[in-house]
Amino acid sequence: MGLLALALVLLSVLLPRPVAAAPAGSSADTRPVIVPGREAEITALFQPHAIGDELAPGWRLHSFGINVGTINVWIEGPETEGQRGYAQVSLDHLDHAPPGAQALTGFALQVIEQPPGSEAAVATLVGAITANDDGAFWGTNVVYAGEPREYPFGFELDHMRLGSMIELWLRDGLVFLLFVTAVLIVMAVDTLRGAPRWHRWALPGIVVLGAGLRVGLSPTVALAPWPYTRLLVPAGKIFHGPGLALLHPDPVWLSDVVTGTELAFSLLAPLAIFAHVRYLLDDHRAAIVAALVVAILPLHLRFSHSDAGFISSITISSTAFALVHQATRGKSKLGGWIALALVGFPIAVVYQLRPLNILYCPLLLATVFVDQGVRTDKQKATPARSIATFLVILLVTFGLGVPQLLEGFGDQVNEGMSLRTVTSALMVVVSPRLNALLNPVFSPPLLTLLAVWGAIDLWRRGRRRLFAFVVGWLLAFLIAHAYIIPDSMYMQARYHLHLIVPYMLLVACGADAGLRWLDDARARKPWLTQRRYQLLRGGALAYVLASPLIHLHGIRNVALNDVQEWMFVHEVREQIPAQCTVLEYTGVGAGPRFARVGIWIENGVQRERYDVVEILQAKQGEPELPDHVRALLEDPPACLYWYEGLPCFAYKDVSEPKAPVCRAIEGFVTLEEVAATRFASRPYDENLAFGLGELDQIELRLFRAYRKPE
Repeated sequence: MGLLALALVLLSVLLPRPVAAAPAGSSADTRPVIVPGREAEITALFQPHAIGDELAPGWRLHSFGINVGTINVWIEGPETEGQRGYAQVSLDHLDHAPPGAQALTGFALQVIEQPPGSEAAVATLVGAITANDDGAFWGTNVVYAGEPREYPFGFELDHMRLGSMIELWLRDGLVFLLFVTAVLIVMAVDTLRGAPRWHRWALPGIVVLGAGLRVGLSPTVALAPWPYTRLLVPAGKIFHGPGLALLHPDPVWLSDVVTGTELAFSLLAPLAIFAHVRYLLDDHRAAIVAALVVAILPLHLRFSHSDAGFISSITISSTAFALVHQATRGKSKLGGWIALALVGFPIAVVYQLRPLNILYCPLLLATVFVDQGVRTDKQKATPARSIATFLVILLVTFGLGVPQLLEGFGDQVNEGMSLRTVTSALMVVVSPRLNALLNPVFSPPLLTLLAVWGAIDLWRRGRRRLFAFVVGWLLAFLIAHAYIIPDSMYMQARYHLHLIVPYMLLVACGADAGLRWLDDARARKPWLTQRRYQLLRGGALAYVLASPLIHLHGIRNVALNDVQEWMFVHEVREQIPAQCTVLEYTGVGAGPRFARVGIWIENGVQRERYDVVEILQAKQGEPELPDHVRALLEDPPACLYWYEGLPCFAYKDVSEPKAPVCRAIEGFVTLEEVAATRFASRPYDENLAFGLGELDQIELRLFRAYRKPE
């Protein structure tokens, strides 16, 4: 009952907070809205071509996106001078066609971007859309932006096809979150049977402790690179899913969903680690120790309420490992087959979260052969269920994980397998600055010593298969992440989040070794009386519990350039009136800040607060200001804002105070400063540090722009 009550508390925390200041839909806004669930109808417009197909030599159909009632389609081209070219085509309702759009049967088509060389690919796509557009798209499931709706997504359930409804809910992020929560609670209850009574109270207490630390200490900020262009898979599925629309139809900011999703999975981490360690090490006490470590570990706390992606990866992958254990070694035949039926879902999501998560495949397979616990040998794996588990893992890996990895990161895979990566890893292993497990800013040194003791103890006691599995896991991820070594140790700490699970396994083994040594010493050493024995144990526990306060700097220190900008643009977003135009310079693919922070959703329909115009870094021989930006500045709209952000200082020559395009804006319009922030320059993501040079201070400014007087 304690765990069930805890689950209800967790779920109350997981739901995103309402956005009272988000603009409500205006009754005068009659634009048709494309609601979720119509993706198959959109891809049918591209037939016979599918996402990923080559439309012309070197140019492939990359992706599409929906912005209220506009469909944007991107065609990816070859890489030149370190940058990929993208062509863009948009589709709108005929009644809301942008100027110059081509009228088809049901859509207004406009070619937004057509880089040199993409003409044939664009023509192929336009031809396919023209042939497939029969005018029927806007005849069904029509929702209007200003229309009040009783049902999520704007249409009644009895008007939906049953298959579409089921598919929508199966893809929903909140459903997956509830699935993970339910699986972990069931496994926790199962593994606690036969455990000492205090374990049954300790685990809920640890989860509550971890939740309190994360809500109270973890900074709510973006700590991943490219926070304005990337969207974490679990957060995206929650944001666009029917569950959020049903439970919280009021407006919600996308940024809140992203950080809230990571927080939700971080709250579940102690449960996931407990189940995983209990099955792998076959020991209740070791599992309790590991759950406590993840609850208080400063490295995990730092990223628990951010957009890191690794946090949800840790929880979901640990759930997958626990299911593999249950499927192959579970005492209950029925429970084993149920675990087998479920295990593919978390594995699939893990692969979607991060490309390097493909490394989990050999680890998941090897789990079946690890028959040694920390002290005892485990029950033998069931052959039939083990073979079936192998097939599920391999099917998901080669059906989803490998194709996704090679499609998007093939070049990086080849470079990552070079000798340079191994050499970099050797340097990282011994570096107290680059190795987050050795860095006292993020990891308590006594816990790290305990992890080393655990590894030595496993080897000395002949637990070689368990030793090879855990230490091999740690080294595999450490070497893989050595492909990139950031300049900032704070960014490096993010990459080393994946080392936490094997680290905690070794800490748990070290704690077991330490407690066994203490018990033996008490029997042999008269001075180790009952009182001193309890003091030693109590002192060790006090040190562990005090770790978040001892390492508070490592948790809370986010005074970094990228993070300062993230906080600033979120602070000022409501100072810009809705539907205003915001002009931004984004350099090379950094993404417009206000396009992301202005996205919100209401009753399942995504909306954007601003009309954002992005200025990319000009290529050699091109003018600093594109023609459409120059035209906008020469005849500005009634409400225009100019944001002078971090890219103005990052994407420039180091000898310049700021990028030429940012200086040029002042010559076209009158600028009135609305908000500003100034801070000491501390680079975080090196992609936004190239042009900083020796710059000591950075000032970010938001301006209202007016037409210059004649």
